[in-house]
Amino acid sequence: MDVKIVETGPDDTRLGPLLAELRAELDARYPEEIDFEHPELHGAARFALAVSGDEAVGCCAVQPLGDGWCEIKRMYVRPAARGLGIAGRIVAEVERTAARMGAHQIKLETGIRQPEAITVYERAGFHRIPNYPPYHLWDMSICYAKSLTSQGTAPPG
Repeated sequence: MDVKIVETGPDDTRLGPLLAELRAELDARYPEEIDFEHPELHGAARFALAVSGDEAVGCCAVQPLGDGWCEIKRMYVRPAARGLGIAGRIVAEVERTAARMGAHQIKLETGIRQPEAITVYERAGFHRIPNYPPYHLWDMSICYAKSLTSQGTAPPG
């Protein structure tokens, strides 16, 4: 599968179907999540979009948080495109985007029932950190961080 990774904004219409599929997958993996509100993306977020031909097959947002931090959100690769290294390429592009946004550190939240995501992030050099707000309130969250400099790992937080 020939895939290119492009940067786009949150208003890109190709994102809607991917984000709906992501939500459905998360709802199936975490039916008890009904009472847990994930923070919304704000307007400064950028997306890495994986495209094969005319079809969007994956995405991930990076959102600036201030103080040299960005956060990864809404990572998703369609099932038919999994196992091809696309997620790793998306994460690498998101890291480059975060660095262009002025970030020195990047963090993310994933869940205990997403071993595929955990593998992608750990292979990309992310290290487990204590759960940060609001994820510290939900025991099914796992948080990771990574330094975008050569200084080593990101501090907790």
